[in-house]
Amino acid sequence: MPFKALYNRRQTEATWLPLQWYVDDALNLSWVDDVQIKRTSALPKTHLRGMIIRHNTGNMPHALTFTYSIYIAAGLTPEFERFVIIKELMHLYFGPDAGTYATDNQVALENHMQEMFAASADISSPQVVAEKKALWMAISVLTPETDRQNFRDNGIPIGTVTGTLHVPPHTATALLSMQFDHEISNLLAT
Repeated sequence: MPFKALYNRRQTEATWLPLQWYVDDALNLSWVDDVQIKRTSALPKTHLRGMIIRHNTGNMPHALTFTYSIYIAAGLTPEFERFVIIKELMHLYFGPDAGTYATDNQVALENHMQEMFAASADISSPQVVAEKKALWMAISVLTPETDRQNFRDNGIPIGTVTGTLHVPPHTATALLSMQFDHEISNLLAT
């Protein structure tokens, strides 16, 4: 999976990287022709902060490259917006067709949206699984593992971590959590 290569590249970089580094890395994927980021007030930032849509390039029904649009809810803090964009970019690392993770038709999208906002915690459709995977992928590439361990092992306060990495507090908390180790080992094993 291309995510492993991204994760490994991230290990050799600075503690914090600008959003453009992540966009540029995604643009190097062979199936990505372009990534456009658009802010919109049509997304309710309390429920749906971002989404990614794939477009065929030209009129070719079986295109080899695609343009992607990332829609971001208007009015997010710069830290939250940056993290949501990184998380949406992680969907590109599932591959050119995103396999069973794609919501590539109106029915699949409607079902996905209903599941996302359903009351049940037992939902595990491929699309919901993809959202969780993309979230942990994004968290895992915020900083190299050595820096993450340094933050955690030296008891660096969450406020300092959020300031250093320019991320929301809940994201820094997840980065330093015990769950992180489990999630990243699962991601790298696939």
